[in-house]
Amino acid sequence: MSYSDSAEGFRSAGRVLINEAVAHLRLAQRHPLTVTCTGEARYLDPDLDQWAFVRSVSIGTCDSLAAGMSLVSTRLGSGDIACSDDPALRFTPQLIAVLDPDQGLVLAGEVANGGVTWLQPVASNAEARAVVTLACRQRAEAQHLADLGKHAEARRFRRQATATEGRLVDPFWRAAAQLALLQRRAA
Repeated sequence: MSYSDSAEGFRSAGRVLINEAVAHLRLAQRHPLTVTCTGEARYLDPDLDQWAFVRSVSIGTCDSLAAGMSLVSTRLGSGDIACSDDPALRFTPQLIAVLDPDQGLVLAGEVANGGVTWLQPVASNAEARAVVTLACRQRAEAQHLADLGKHAEARRFRRQATATEGRLVDPFWRAAAQLALLQRRAA
């Protein structure tokens, strides 16, 4: 028997096994995970250089968060992430998102220098509210800068806001994402 803090008191071994089986079934329903990359696409033609646009591409699917993180490292390392077969269209990856089948965010990371820096997921609902507030401020600043004609700076603030929102991991995945990051750092 195991002790529970709830009003039930002690739970039988059968009840514990049933609860664990239900937890595994819930987790199985949340797979496979889809890995996507959002970035900036731009034509190499100097006349079209100002025509940059945001594009999302699928990197692949995986059965675990660790496998998804490895997939990202492999694909970024090989430099084969593209948004089109058109050789004149250059794609610059900026943000990686790992999503469950319900489109819940499992983990996100910022791309820089051919690698990814995984974002620390929020640990609580209160922290999530603070992150949303910060992202809203960043987007407001981006709009203000765009209104002043400072488009490069506005784009930088929008990118920051998107990365800030990348910390808003689905509550179901928060503990798993934090554990995956700890294991990755320890390796």
